[in-house]
Amino acid sequence: MEAWMWVIWLCVFIAALVIETVGPEIVAIWFAGGALISLIASFIPGVAWWVETVVFAVVSLGLLAFLRPIVTKMIKRDTVPSNADEMSGKKGVVTSDIEPLQKGEVSVDNIIWTAIASKDGDIIKAGTKVKVLSISGNKLIVTPLN
Repeated sequence: MEAWMWVIWLCVFIAALVIETVGPEIVAIWFAGGALISLIASFIPGVAWWVETVVFAVVSLGLLAFLRPIVTKMIKRDTVPSNADEMSGKKGVVTSDIEPLQKGEVSVDNIIWTAIASKDGDIIKAGTKVKVLSISGNKLIVTPLN
């Protein structure tokens, strides 16, 4: 059996590479590394098949445990904030009264937005300076500045 183990490790290596290239996530490259080291070990005379299997398991799990967190952090895709995400924390001026059952309008960076008060029942009069807390749908959720 030891004479043909190199074929098995080569097949495992190729299969892991194919799986890795097909999927969008880093999944099988760790096992490809283990299979490659076991493939190399299979060419050493006198190495038993079970030793190669242990080498495969140890190397694969070691790569998975130690390198995966580093690699995923390195290739982590940055999320690009939308213009809506950038609105949080900005300041504006109420241009149309905000009342409990009626939406008002707020000017932020010279753009008029529909707005509601952050607390139910609050009335915010026109001309009041406000801070944008978040966005709900297409409405700004604002609170008056003191």
